[in-house]
Amino acid sequence: MSETIPSSEIIVKSHKVNSTAQLLLLENKWTTLFNRADSAFFLSWRWIASFAHNALDSGYTLYLTEAVHCDETVGLGLFVKTQETRNILFRYTQLYLHKTGDDALDKSWIEYNDFVLDARAPKAIRAAMWSFVISHFPDVDEFILGVSEKDVCDETGAILKDFWVRDYLHSVGYKLPISADGDTKYKSAQTRSQIRRSNKLIEQMGFAFTVSRDTKDYLSALTKLQPMHKNTWQEESGFCTGTFVKHMELLAQYNDSTALISAELSDVNNVVAVLIGFVHKDTFYYYLSANETSNNNKIKYGLSLHHFVIHWCSQQDLKYYDFLAGDYRYKRSFTDNTLQFSYLFFQRPSLKTKLEHWLRGIKKRLFSKE
Repeated sequence: MSETIPSSEIIVKSHKVNSTAQLLLLENKWTTLFNRADSAFFLSWRWIASFAHNALDSGYTLYLTEAVHCDETVGLGLFVKTQETRNILFRYTQLYLHKTGDDALDKSWIEYNDFVLDARAPKAIRAAMWSFVISHFPDVDEFILGVSEKDVCDETGAILKDFWVRDYLHSVGYKLPISADGDTKYKSAQTRSQIRRSNKLIEQMGFAFTVSRDTKDYLSALTKLQPMHKNTWQEESGFCTGTFVKHMELLAQYNDSTALISAELSDVNNVVAVLIGFVHKDTFYYYLSANETSNNNKIKYGLSLHHFVIHWCSQQDLKYYDFLAGDYRYKRSFTDNTLQFSYLFFQRPSLKTKLEHWLRGIKKRLFSKE
């Protein structure tokens, strides 16, 4: 699609958001633009408002950046300004897009991060917004973007071509195309066999699969999911962090064109597997799950639950089952359709950044010789 909004006609402005009351005034503007944008679930009002609410309650100030064309909002983003000291010597002022830089608050881990951009001219609007942000925040040393698709990172890198880039991480994501006839073929023949066998045994044991779009069921599923997830991931589980739990609960408080999905495998006495995901347009975004371990190694609760949800997605006429970023074997067993994600720090050129890069290069060479 060709760009239909001239970049010369885009006006960008910014102001602070200091309270939840101010935040709520953005709802109509944000949802209206999001419905015109080609954005993933993580830029929906449901996700962004939950993030922003959490950040405000934790004492952060939000900086709303808005692009306007002919009095119509065509781009939106929320930044958080913070500071970080690295290696004792280097103190940086940072600007995070839809993150805070606080590991506890960012445990919810946004994906497909970007500005919300009108689908008529996303490249021109993105360029105008980043150009404005760079000049509007002259005190900022680092602008942080991620986790974002490679195309978004490449386009942003081209806009910030004079900046140093510090790679934080790169990751592979997996996105399964769903067959409309319900006969979605998984990549691994072994996985297909395991699922067929597991499903048969699960049925014989009297377990039932349930899936719901209801908010109350979603909150109930979160409660059931927490102990299983913490047992599996230990201190790495987001459920060990109060702000993560709060974020997941806040998703049910806000509302827009997206849907919260919960799925369970259970019998009359026990829930053995729980899965949480989101639906936006033609895509199911799998977010997290956990399950008990069966004494019978032929029963794969986790694989079976994914299979059941994928089949449900087919019945809902959804086109994709997005496993999101993270290179795990079970994702590879479902599909080889991959996406590339990155998390990047764009550093404003200065003596400080040049010195840090020089020292990091020396350290890397020294360790490579050992």
